[in-house]
Amino acid sequence: MSQVLPELFAAAVRRDGGSPFLTYYDDATGERIELSAVTTANWVAKTANLLVDEYDVEQGETVAIGLPPHWLGVVWALSTWSVGAPLTSGTGTVAITGPDFAVRGSRETVASALLPLGGRFREPLPEGVHDYGAEVYNHPDVFVPLDPPTAQSPAYDELTHEELISTAEPVGDRILVMRNLADRDGIGLLVGVISGGGSIVLCRNLDTAKLERRVADEKIDRVVD
Repeated sequence: MSQVLPELFAAAVRRDGGSPFLTYYDDATGERIELSAVTTANWVAKTANLLVDEYDVEQGETVAIGLPPHWLGVVWALSTWSVGAPLTSGTGTVAITGPDFAVRGSRETVASALLPLGGRFREPLPEGVHDYGAEVYNHPDVFVPLDPPTAQSPAYDELTHEELISTAEPVGDRILVMRNLADRDGIGLLVGVISGGGSIVLCRNLDTAKLERRVADEKIDRVVD
């Protein structure tokens, strides 16, 4: 098994690229989006190119993800690792925030309106904040890193790629989760799904009255607290 996270995800894409990898629900808005591993990889490549071409992110810098449980959190985590930078639980050089603008980067702040398909904001943004939805589509869906990470490169705070992969329990099931997959508690589960060949149904603002039906409709093997 690869000891570098971008290679681990690339292997998952090659293994079963067309099957659902990440299905996202928001019961407050009625949104549902289903991403295959290939589609996820396209979003990851576009975002990685954005990080490098627009924000000059490189090894030695950090990225903070300040999003609620959302499919874009997964994309940003994988994109950050692709460019060779680590995620941080603190203040990042670059930060991605939601429409609450609650998180700021020390150098650059990017915001997502959290609209379907990563759509752009409909109102002007605060000064110095970039609109992810307005910028990401301009970038190619193939990314070639200039300085790829190694097994000993930091991946999340003090954890290296090798440590994050070796400590994640492989998950081969289709699981339903309500947690943030891009924070310290959730990132190990995400890595375990990638390494184990599983898939995720991520629910935000879950209507508990719909849980039983969703488990059946999505063919869930288990619900993860």
